[in-house]
Formats: sequence, structure tokens, C-alpha cells
Amino acid sequence: MVAMADTSNPQNQNLRDYSSFPLAGPGSSSGGGGRREEEGEEESRGRRGVGNNILAGFNTRTLAQSLDVELETARRLQQNQHSRFFARVERGRRLSLPAPRSRSRSPYAGRQRQWGREDSAENGVEEHVCPMRVKHNADNPEDADVYVRDGGRMNIVNRYKLPALKYLGLGAERVILRPRASFVPSWRMNAHAIMYVTRGEGRIEVVGDEGRSVFDGRVKEGQFIVIPQFYAVVKQAGEDGLEYITFTTSDNSYRSTLAGRQSVLKAMPEEVLRAAYRIDQNEARQVMRNREHDTLILPPSSSSSLSGSGRYNQDQQQNVTSLLVQVA
Repeated sequence: MVAMADTSNPQNQNLRDYSSFPLAGPGSSSGGGGRREEEGEEESRGRRGVGNNILAGFNTRTLAQSLDVELETARRLQQNQHSRFFARVERGRRLSLPAPRSRSRSPYAGRQRQWGREDSAENGVEEHVCPMRVKHNADNPEDADVYVRDGGRMNIVNRYKLPALKYLGLGAERVILRPRASFVPSWRMNAHAIMYVTRGEGRIEVVGDEGRSVFDGRVKEGQFIVIPQFYAVVKQAGEDGLEYITFTTSDNSYRSTLAGRQSVLKAMPEEVLRAAYRIDQNEARQVMRNREHDTLILPPSSSSSLSGSGRYNQDQQQNVTSLLVQVA
């Protein structure tokens, strides 16, 4: 097998040095792996988890809540692998692949067909008429792209809603999370993001390459955090909810998720998932199916807990500064 990575691709907004963001691999070089799930322990506060896969950088309890699995299953996902690059499937077991199916329709598919290809030249009408509109209400509930009862809503503003953005290469998302709701763990594939809290407070976890936890703290109204491209992030609202707006460095940013109906884990063949994380069939099916009906916003669960390690202290402020430096 030969694999190539094009770091000069225009979609890559990071440094030209190649960095890997593995989904599986040993939990840490010392064999411990994973973040402590006991959020109230002083040792886990401000501690930078270092592993060799993205999942290892998250708090174990947060990961379990996001995937809706037991703590032990989440812990095994973080630290139960021996090989970093290869997973051995049991001898005699056939790899079952999903049947081919038509691609899911994008909510903007109609507009894409109307305009032709996404990057095609203007037809003369949009070129003069559409760019004249330079304002868009991102806080209109009736225009929400995602709505979850008891969870919240999200309004996306990109080149399809505001064509003038394609000349700026920028986009935005307005998100309102109800109390104790959360946004699924995810990362952006083609953009950096600046998240600004407009109301409420909540806890944010950001995980970088090699499973490094680069930020785990609470944010409140008036504060912002920079999330670089490919860095995985999970957001949990506090008791008063969490409202924020995110500005992206792409007019049509793409997101990959670790939970929900479009989760990359759900898309993997079951045998590969079992071999990569060394979990049994029941655990693999829980990881793949427990959140298959959820979207990007998860309503609060009875076991949700936001206390503990999410303290916004001096060390965490330094982490935010380091994120700003990496983007610059």
C-alpha cells in the first residue's frame, strides 16, 4: 500500500509540515493512555493528555456521554490498541462492506444544481444581483439548518445563503445550546474557526494531532477561542445554556464528526472497528448505532456532568494563546 499526502493542497490551511490525526493507536507512549474520567480529581485538572489517537485526548466521561456508551467502552477506545498503523482482523473473518447507496442530499443541493458546479463561473445573474445582498440574519429560528428539541439549533451562513461570502472566503455558524446540551465531537476539514461566546457558559475540549489535549476549560460570555483546522472539539453547555457564533476561514466549511448519524466511526466496517480498538461485537455496535439517530446537537442526558476539570485557569489561558500562535 502506498499513501500520499498533498500538504500544498489549497484546502490545507495549516503549516506545510505533515501532521497525522489518527483515530486509533496506542493511548500513550507510556502505555497509560486516555484522560482521567474522574473530573473532580485535582490531578486531572489542567493536565495535558497525550496519546496517539484523537479519542485519547478527550476526557473519558465526555467521550462516553458523546457516544452514549459505558465508561469502560470509552476507556478501551482510548487506550486499548497496541499497533499504531495496523489492525489485524481475525483469521477466517470476512470483511463486510455496506452496500452502495446514493449520496445523501445536501440541504443546498438544489441551489448547487441551479448554479451548476460549485466552483463554476457565474452565469451573469448571480454575478451582479446576488453579491448586492451583504446582510443575512443568522439568528432567525425559521432559517435553522439543525433543530433538536431540548438540544438547541444551529444556523449556517455560507456561500449558498450569502453568495458575497465566496469573494471573502469566510463563513459563520450561529449555535444555541439548551442547558446541559452538547455539540458532537467533530473537526473541520478545510477551515480554521473562531468561536465567540455571546451568552451563557459551558465547557470546551480541544484535541490536536497525536491525541494531544490542547484545551479543556470553561468559557463564558465575551470570551473566544480559536480552533485550528483538523483539531477535534466538543462543546457542552452549562446550566444556563451556551450561545455562540463561529467564524470560519472558508465560505463552505466541511465537518467530520465522531458521533451522530454521520459519524466516521459509524461508517467503518464493524470488523475494522473491532480490530482497531480491540473491542467486542456488542461494544462495536454500541459505538456505531447508539447515536445513529442524533444530529450535530445532542440533548442533555441524565448522566451529564460539567463539574470538575473544566476550570478556566491560567494554564488554560496559555493554551488559548498557543492556539492563536498556531493559526498565525
